[in-house]
Amino acid sequence: MKLRQLWLPTCLGIAVLISLGLSGLLWTNPAHSNLSTRIKVTKSTDNSTNTTFQDIYLPSQIISTDKQGNQEVLTNNRVNVASELRDKISKFTGTDVQTVSQHNSKKYLQQLRRKDTILLNYNSAMTVTFFRKAFGNQLKIPNQKFNRMQLLLNDPNHMYLLNDQTLRVVRVKLKNNHAGKLRHVLADKMIKHPASFIMLNGKPIISYNRAVRVRTYSYQLTQQTQSYYANRIMTTNSNSNMQIKRHSNRTTYDDHGFRHMSVNNKTDTVTFTNYNSTVKSSSFLQTMNHIYQQLVMVGMPLDNVRFYSYDSGNETAVFRTYIGGLPVFDQSDYGAVQMKVLDQTSYQMIFSLDSLQVPIPPVQNTASVESTKTLMAQLKAAGIRRSRIQGLQLGYQWTRDKSLPKVVDLSPTWYVEIGGQWQTYRSLING
Repeated sequence: MKLRQLWLPTCLGIAVLISLGLSGLLWTNPAHSNLSTRIKVTKSTDNSTNTTFQDIYLPSQIISTDKQGNQEVLTNNRVNVASELRDKISKFTGTDVQTVSQHNSKKYLQQLRRKDTILLNYNSAMTVTFFRKAFGNQLKIPNQKFNRMQLLLNDPNHMYLLNDQTLRVVRVKLKNNHAGKLRHVLADKMIKHPASFIMLNGKPIISYNRAVRVRTYSYQLTQQTQSYYANRIMTTNSNSNMQIKRHSNRTTYDDHGFRHMSVNNKTDTVTFTNYNSTVKSSSFLQTMNHIYQQLVMVGMPLDNVRFYSYDSGNETAVFRTYIGGLPVFDQSDYGAVQMKVLDQTSYQMIFSLDSLQVPIPPVQNTASVESTKTLMAQLKAAGIRRSRIQGLQLGYQWTRDKSLPKVVDLSPTWYVEIGGQWQTYRSLING
């Protein structure tokens, strides 16, 4: 009887000792304190995405101006502010338009600084027909180009469309717009960076009035396999034969016909050319719709990928990964994806095998970025003329962690556009 009474406590004691012993081994194991032994490249074999046309073409930036005229760039790490505003905008309709001004930088700047407003910005001009699809809205006005939408919190009967290239301001008469719902979105806790609009070489840009504290991020690198893309985009029902050639730094795939894929094994960058694709580019909407369909066809992860810019001169669209409301540069030489329409029957897509999927704790939580005034002074001191600067952009620099090669660190910094190329301001200053 005594043995039976002692049996249960004895077993429990042994179990506790074994558990403590295993825990001790786990916590004293050097692998536990060395993150590099735990971080491995995730080789994914299926990148089916739920990212819709409306998601990938969300506005890239949101700016609020309060009743006193103070302007702030808004982000929210918990929710997508742009998608919240899009859902509210989808309910109203536009019935009439009137041109307020054009080719007048002073009036344009005044409009950008209008009090009690929200600005939804794109880096490139879009069209009304594109807006209808991207926002699920029936804006019944003549088709025209614009890259900013200005919503009035004190006037639900009007909104403004602005075009940075022509400095054109158009007022749209609205129905079914409820400004209170827009205010409700903005009432959520936001990350706000004080800013203001200035003109730089005839183009409006956002200027940060003082140094900005921006969150830093680190991610485990997720890498798609070459074979996954080769099997998706290089084979068709009529042709399953594929020639593969492996070189020291590059692997090429050819279907002996209309498709060619080349993978740079050093940079993990894929160049895919399709010479047998009907490319409908008679309108901006058709071009953007075709590009979206090809992105889905290729099967790359699009969860955090957003439309960044479009050059109508060479019919090239750029998409970047967005984290915390800011674009990620240096993922490759072309952002996350570059899509170029070559002609009516062919296109070329350049994209990265690497993507950000699993966040991990960064070394530091925030980093300070210089104010715009300080940035411009440093560029001037380095001999870079103001007239050469085509654009300024606060974004994230993608770098591989030196101690953890399978980890990507995202650090905020200034990017400067010169000659159509984006470079970090430090690389320009350092020559």
